[in-house]
Amino acid sequence: MKFDYRTHTMTIQRRRLLLAASAILPFTNAFAQTDFPSRPIKLIISFPPGSTSDLLARRLGDHVSKTLGQPVVVESRPGAQGVIAARAVLNAPKDGYTLFLGTNSSHAANVYLIKDLGYDPIKDFTPITQFTTNPLLLVVNAQLPVKSTQEFIKYAKERPGKLSYGTGNSGGLVAAQLLKAQAGIEAVGVNYPGTAQATTDLVAGRLDFMMIDPLVIRSFVQTGQVRVLGLTSKQKLSSMPDVISLAEAGLPEYNYASWGGLFGPAGMPPEVTSRLSQAFTKAVTDPATDKFFADLGMIATSSSPETFQAFVQDQIKVWGRLTKEAGLTPL
Repeated sequence: MKFDYRTHTMTIQRRRLLLAASAILPFTNAFAQTDFPSRPIKLIISFPPGSTSDLLARRLGDHVSKTLGQPVVVESRPGAQGVIAARAVLNAPKDGYTLFLGTNSSHAANVYLIKDLGYDPIKDFTPITQFTTNPLLLVVNAQLPVKSTQEFIKYAKERPGKLSYGTGNSGGLVAAQLLKAQAGIEAVGVNYPGTAQATTDLVAGRLDFMMIDPLVIRSFVQTGQVRVLGLTSKQKLSSMPDVISLAEAGLPEYNYASWGGLFGPAGMPPEVTSRLSQAFTKAVTDPATDKFFADLGMIATSSSPETFQAFVQDQIKVWGRLTKEAGLTPL
């Protein structure tokens, strides 16, 4: 057989190119990860603009953008108890550029409240860090002739099924159901796509009471349109030291708080997850952020990705108990 020098030379060159490419590939992947982030990061939230979650996300985003050198753009996708926003992140690239401010609604309560959830809160997401612990307030329209939790319970018992309340998320829903169950009262719940819409009806007198975020209702409390009766958590808020817990007000077993934290799609590179966790933890633990959260009626909370994952797994169990105690069934 005649030796073809030209073909032999071309074959050697191809092999060398393939070897060079295979050697460069790991370096290229490593560079892409260590170079993170090289463009803006999108942070999706499940509540409308102007909501507490929106303010929280923008505050943390501003801090993190200075640490990472790239803008953090907040995108609102409200509705369906966080399902719409969660699903938007579900199929996003696993590169750390699309994140989700998840809550107890999206990652715990929805497991028991929504039949066709469309995602697994553990398998389909990468936990990054917790942000906050969030107690709620029991508030009533100022025209309601009650000034304490005990007066409210007495008033409601005398009018079974006559009072109404609004809910804009699963946290407010469960908190209200627990109140009814533990206080032994009957009231009509009205579901809203967001807390803001329910608040409008409360202030207008179309609703009698709500379990609501302190920040959302604060201005209406200050103007005297709404009255605060109690706090859902046993831990008091530093920004509202005079507001007693519902446990202190005559419902000793009552204790509820929601939470928020950062997630990405499942399968994110560990280096990227760690970089994001460190940057957002730095933001959460900043003294100025702690005060900002307190003014929002929240308790600043941070954790490692591993600790946050264990927390979410535990919260799924906790919410199984809460929803059962509240008598809630999947929709």
